[in-house]
Amino acid sequence: MRKNPIPLFFLFTLISISPMAIVRAESFVITLTASKQYYCLDETVYIYGNLTLDDVQINDTLVGLEVENPKNQSILVRTVATGDVSNKSWFIEVLNVIACDQYGNPKDSFTRGGLSYFKASVKNNDIENRPVEITINTYDSSNSPIGLSAFQSVIYANETTTIIISVAVPTTATLGMAKVYANVYSSRPKYGGKPFGPEKSNEFNITDSTGSLGEPAENVPPLNGNFNSSFHLPPTTNAGTFQIFASSMYDGWTAVNSTVFYVKVPGDVNGDFRVNLADLSLLGMAWWSTPSSPNWNPNCDFNQDNRVNLADLSVFGQYWGYTPSA
Repeated sequence: MRKNPIPLFFLFTLISISPMAIVRAESFVITLTASKQYYCLDETVYIYGNLTLDDVQINDTLVGLEVENPKNQSILVRTVATGDVSNKSWFIEVLNVIACDQYGNPKDSFTRGGLSYFKASVKNNDIENRPVEITINTYDSSNSPIGLSAFQSVIYANETTTIIISVAVPTTATLGMAKVYANVYSSRPKYGGKPFGPEKSNEFNITDSTGSLGEPAENVPPLNGNFNSSFHLPPTTNAGTFQIFASSMYDGWTAVNSTVFYVKVPGDVNGDFRVNLADLSLLGMAWWSTPSSPNWNPNCDFNQDNRVNLADLSVFGQYWGYTPSA
């Protein structure tokens, strides 16, 4: 029995239409920028960027940020929103974080040089078990990141996990009102991991052995981009190359990016991250110069007043002998 052939025009129609049904032209991009390429110790670093899908800003999702110091140690892991995410639901979310003692009892202050403790609860709203990495980041009252701890776990479907984790308080931490930030990720942003939900934060005090407090930090002004963050570089920061990592996920799309900035030491004229006789020699060569002078060297103008004079020598003296810590 002869079968009726499929009309050629029908085959052509299938060939023409079918591929178009599966083509997706979207481009999901995350940009990442530090406000300057070079920073000095005791400055504030501003990080910002844009998250776009087909060149349109996405204003209702999350971006994970991670910063690594010249020793390849992560100093902060934060989650920032690109807009209002208050009405969104999340597969996994941090419910709360509080300062506590080692047993989980609430505690509102810790002394420099000791340990601080924090209790965080994370809920899995999904119907599947999820491996997670929970991070606890502390900042002192100068907005300097002073501690970071992480905990990896599997949270079972529709269950809540509560952890107690310790973070060291450096002896150099600024006294006063400090903050703790709790986040949950699939893995760290520097490994391409994505934030599962918004971060939660709380406050605690850092005191000295007498219990006295420092002054509160000033508020940081808004930054450019549809996501941003900032932090202060304490004077004890190691000079060198810092890396910033960013990651995000939206509607099944993922985006990652990274960039670098450099931290230099006032007095380090030749850029070797040390302040020594080599720099003093270069300072002497540029002495008493201005931008119109033949011996002008902008690297010697430490206070950026377009003069190399006693004020710059005073700054140089403050950092004399600086070398990166081991």
